[in-house]
Amino acid sequence: MLGRLMKYEIQSTARLFIPLYAVLLVFALLNRFLNPFEVMETSVSFNLQSIFQALSVTVYFILIVAIFVMTLFIAIQRFYKNLLGDEGYLMFTLPVKTWQNVTSKLLTAIMWYILSAIAVISSIIVMVGPKDFFEFLPNITEAIRRGFGDAGFIILPLFVLVQLIHGTLMIYDAIALGHLFGKQRLLASFGMYIALYFITQIILVIVIFSLGGTIFASLIHSAEPTGTQLLTFLGMIGIVAALLSVAHFAITNYILKNKLNLE
Repeated sequence: MLGRLMKYEIQSTARLFIPLYAVLLVFALLNRFLNPFEVMETSVSFNLQSIFQALSVTVYFILIVAIFVMTLFIAIQRFYKNLLGDEGYLMFTLPVKTWQNVTSKLLTAIMWYILSAIAVISSIIVMVGPKDFFEFLPNITEAIRRGFGDAGFIILPLFVLVQLIHGTLMIYDAIALGHLFGKQRLLASFGMYIALYFITQIILVIVIFSLGGTIFASLIHSAEPTGTQLLTFLGMIGIVAALLSVAHFAITNYILKNKLNLE
């Protein structure tokens, strides 16, 4: 049933993302032929062509920002509208468990986060050209290897993934908590998010200075922290984020299962 819920979510959101990805790639291809950065690199006077080049690259960067903003907005909107809005009456009459509804929203949101990043990277490859991109790529991999070691290629993506999951579940938790209020639920959800954010920061500070005090001190006093030190510190923060994610998921699931009020 979880697979069916995800299929429904993907079908409902793909019609929004796919066209946006396509437009981004079109403008990347357009900028590939227009070479708008030529205007910045040369002292050629502005004319109609240079204005068009500037507009094209401006739209391209606006599209990149719009994709990431829209990804976050859709993740929030789908959870709120589909589970706590008018559609909630239908969703909670289906023969599925509450945790499956939450999980389908979470996994679909994470999928679109990743696909949005892939779409942006693909557009960059199209715009600068595969040859130039893959000639520069070793510099990035070497910087990661030099800063974090080979383990960084595993730990860093996992760290980003955990942070995405934690951030999304904290939003879900805030919305669910805000929904417990009789009036001004959206405002209450915003207030609950601020409260959860500060609680998270307090927990991180406590963990860093208690469990990770030695690691944190070594990072501050090291002129050039080792890869092991950096990965250990990130791993500690990642574990805290993972535990908080479990707590956010449990609270959200409990509220939707036992305290739901769609009136």
